[in-house]
Amino acid sequence: MATLEAGDTLSLNNLATATDNSTKSMGTAAGSTSTPISMSAFAIDSVGTLGASDFTYVVESTSEDYTLAFGNEGGRFDKIKNLKRNFDWSVTKDGGGSSLFTSASYSQAGAGSGSITITAGDMSNAGGALIGATAHTLSVTFADGFNDHATNYNSARTKAVYSVDSYDGNASALCLVADSPIEKADGTIVEIGDLSEGDELKGYALAGLSEDSDVDFLEWSTDTLGETQKNVRVVNITYSFSNKIYNINNGEVKGTHEHPMLVKDTNDGLYKFKQLLTIEVGDKLLKSVGGSLVEVDVTSIVLESQDIEIVALDVEEQDTYLVNGYVTHNKGGNSHTDLAAPGAPQNIGYDGEAGTIAWQAPSSVGTTGITAYDWRISEDSDFSTSITNGDETEWSATTINLAGQGATLNLGTTYYFRVRAIDQGLAGTYGTLTIETDVP
Repeated sequence: MATLEAGDTLSLNNLATATDNSTKSMGTAAGSTSTPISMSAFAIDSVGTLGASDFTYVVESTSEDYTLAFGNEGGRFDKIKNLKRNFDWSVTKDGGGSSLFTSASYSQAGAGSGSITITAGDMSNAGGALIGATAHTLSVTFADGFNDHATNYNSARTKAVYSVDSYDGNASALCLVADSPIEKADGTIVEIGDLSEGDELKGYALAGLSEDSDVDFLEWSTDTLGETQKNVRVVNITYSFSNKIYNINNGEVKGTHEHPMLVKDTNDGLYKFKQLLTIEVGDKLLKSVGGSLVEVDVTSIVLESQDIEIVALDVEEQDTYLVNGYVTHNKGGNSHTDLAAPGAPQNIGYDGEAGTIAWQAPSSVGTTGITAYDWRISEDSDFSTSITNGDETEWSATTINLAGQGATLNLGTTYYFRVRAIDQGLAGTYGTLTIETDVP
């Protein structure tokens, strides 16, 4: 219930206007006379924040809802809040020019919500180049003629929103959450979602890791880092959404399952990049402190289920940068053009005598050809388990020697195999094979 003070005036005439009624009566405004009605039940103390918990980034051709908060809503304030006439909504492109949000999308998100739905239109791409996130300002002014005593009444409440060009339906595999802190070359810290193409970041060159290591970095390891601090340049940014993230050390690093971090492996003592889903308690993350890398124990790993914005970077010339001070790899393949994911690998076959599985690469839809494969072999048709040593991602060949991957196929057992191609960061559909080892 609103807290009214001396001097606050509530007018029945103004209430009729605010509830869009021609009859000036409390019962008409409330839509009922069955319970006691007070003027203050229609009142608020303040107009609050716009979209405090709503998404900042809206991927092209998708929609998001944004809600205006109110302070101390009276029990009948919904009679005012559910009327679009009491709100003046707008979205403008920062710096001028045509908004990239489609004007046809301005519709009330639902009765009694004080919300609006906006849609990011299709972002055309000259020459297939990825357009950076484009800043807009979403604004709403609340003025019902009745609650003019409220704080921020008839005052624009705003939120920065970005229309995002994204061709990546698979980005959820390789990203950090949108508010992850990134260190720029000049030492300033910004959220990854606020970066722009061309920004200079701090990164590291590492002993034995090639400058362009997008394909083979998961196969790299060393007992000596030999690190040299290098500045890197953001060449592409990809935005998406995920419903699950890995939380390392109580929020020190938060990202999706395939995102790679530099660690000292607790099992063999070697430095390598490990994906978040394979990092273990006891591994050590590498953090930049005063220009030197120090080891930080991984003490907790939590898989969280939530809908959250995620962002992936592609940086050059080195393929590393710092998230919250920790060395991460850009994963590569984020220079997306307007392309479809590759098809399924073809002609998958098992050679029992040689102990190998081989397949034919699908045709490439990108400009660099197939860059890697994801695969798994399991005794379970849902692939919930694996019989290998776990090295099943970023595979660069079209042949697997099963023994070399720690896999032994027992006679009289049915096995299931799947493989998919990755082309410029876009993962294709799986090709599958069922292996009956008791059949010659």
